[in-house]
Amino acid sequence: MMHLTTTQAGYGGFRLAGMDLALPMETLREVTPCGALAKLPCAAPYVIGGIDLRGVMVPVIDLRIVLDLAITDISFPNVIIMAHENKLLGLLAETVTGIFSGDEKNTNRVSFAAADLPVYCGCIRRDDDGVLVNLLSPAALIMLKDVPVTEDPESRRLLSAASAEEAAQDGKVCPMLLMRCGSIAFAIDAMAVHTTISDFTIEHSAIAMGDCRGVIDYNGNNVPVLDLMNLCGLGKLDLTMHLQAFLILLPQGMVALLIDKVIDVVRIHTSEIIAMPAYTVPRPSLFRGVLPDTAAQRKLEMASQYFVLDEAALKTDAQVVSLANVNTTGQSAVNRHSAQKSAAVSGQSEKRRNMITYQLSGETASPFEQIKEILPFTDDIPIFDQGGPMLGMTVVRGCSIPVVCLSRLVTGKSMQRTAATSVLVVEVDNEAMGFAIPALESIEPAQWEPELPQLGGSGRNSLMLAIHSNKLAQIGANDSIRMLPVLDLEKIARAFRTKRLIPA
Repeated sequence: MMHLTTTQAGYGGFRLAGMDLALPMETLREVTPCGALAKLPCAAPYVIGGIDLRGVMVPVIDLRIVLDLAITDISFPNVIIMAHENKLLGLLAETVTGIFSGDEKNTNRVSFAAADLPVYCGCIRRDDDGVLVNLLSPAALIMLKDVPVTEDPESRRLLSAASAEEAAQDGKVCPMLLMRCGSIAFAIDAMAVHTTISDFTIEHSAIAMGDCRGVIDYNGNNVPVLDLMNLCGLGKLDLTMHLQAFLILLPQGMVALLIDKVIDVVRIHTSEIIAMPAYTVPRPSLFRGVLPDTAAQRKLEMASQYFVLDEAALKTDAQVVSLANVNTTGQSAVNRHSAQKSAAVSGQSEKRRNMITYQLSGETASPFEQIKEILPFTDDIPIFDQGGPMLGMTVVRGCSIPVVCLSRLVTGKSMQRTAATSVLVVEVDNEAMGFAIPALESIEPAQWEPELPQLGGSGRNSLMLAIHSNKLAQIGANDSIRMLPVLDLEKIARAFRTKRLIPA
């Protein structure tokens, strides 16, 4: 057994049947959609089928059956692919909770009075959020009775003893997801990918702006989808072709990135990634370097190298974070399950309407159903006199629409334009109007919409009455509950147009 010089160890976490589980990082290969499982000639009841992993049939087990737990749901979206001693095995998973580290000195080991090697081998506290996670034994999972395990094709890639020793000393070996976009090949750390999907339909959404092409349905959630090539400034994908996507999970929510196809997942040594000149690509900050095809076992036919994405830079990109914030689930994937359970108990979820929230003088909400489109605030919007709320005009699909500064209209203060500034387009009486806002926050269901009595109504014009309606909405769940003011943008647009508040 190799003794590490540090007590910190890496793990990959996932959730099943209310349990927080984890496997050692070195055994995790990838996360893949469950889909339809193939039947296998196997007597073990916990082997629920096999998954075709790029031509290799990998058995999938349901740990709930292994642990003799009650099964209330048989349709979980993910399969964790683990590799141990050159053998592959799939584990059914409800959701992935991400990569984390923990102090091995604080691992609490458990023992069983049983002949078989126990699947549950201890627990460790996550360094990131402090959650106590149950550790699984890869050796015990591989040795479960009557479980057929598949030989790992990647084990055929033999390293010399010298290169293996160098790998142990100078860096680490990590699984790399290889993919193609047109004639360009990309790679990304497979453990930074929540899952990959291949059968989906891109639906139009008001959040379709910039590199966002709309939303896709994943496990009942509307997930924003980005064109990876366009995000990197390397071209655009043909949306008429059959595309695939990979999902990344941020604290705010999920984002999908469009690709042509997944090529493979291979294990490489990080020293094989070589630096590239920054001027060769439009957005060098999104890349760690390039991976020669020889390091990836010659998987390519048209290109000689993979552009290796920097997963940390991708997850902190302003547009990606903005779209994750504007996830129509309104919650992070980690908290979604408990929020849905609370909604089911209250019996109110079917009647709630979604609210789009954004920054003004503070966080403010408007009915999402009113928003016809969300546009970036671009340089082609001519700016009028800064004294009034009318900023200028913009052309959308052949129509010229006015753009009003909502901040100046509501608070009397000018808005500071940033990369996050957006325009909410509403339509009243077949005429469109855009409201410029400093930044989007989220799209979440309103739990409660109380309406307070209006004060001083007789002395206010229709525009002031529309702005100061005293409507409120309770947004969020659990620790994120807040009461926000609500602006009826359709009513404001109608009143603004009637009053003709355009400076002379």
